[in-house]
Amino acid sequence: MFDAEIAATLLNRWDSKGAHPEYRSPLDLLQEGRLHFKRDAGDIRARDFATDGCLRIECLTFTDGSRALRVADAKEQNGWSRWTAAEPA
Repeated sequence: MFDAEIAATLLNRWDSKGAHPEYRSPLDLLQEGRLHFKRDAGDIRARDFATDGCLRIECLTFTDGSRALRVADAKEQNGWSRWTAAEPA
């Protein structure tokens, strides 16, 4: 099992349970579990600027090369997808 699979499971459970006052963010939970990762976030836009399509993306890259990512419509404050794991290439 890759680190991203573990992380995606934990993060999806975190999101479904609501607030957790003992942690500032769900990423603290991963660090406490000694999962080492790098976080990247940004926007992806369509090539055709006339199109109003823009997505936010958040990606965690782990030391084993696996990744966990989620996307959201850039116009909405919430509405993130569930975390999903991607195996290393």
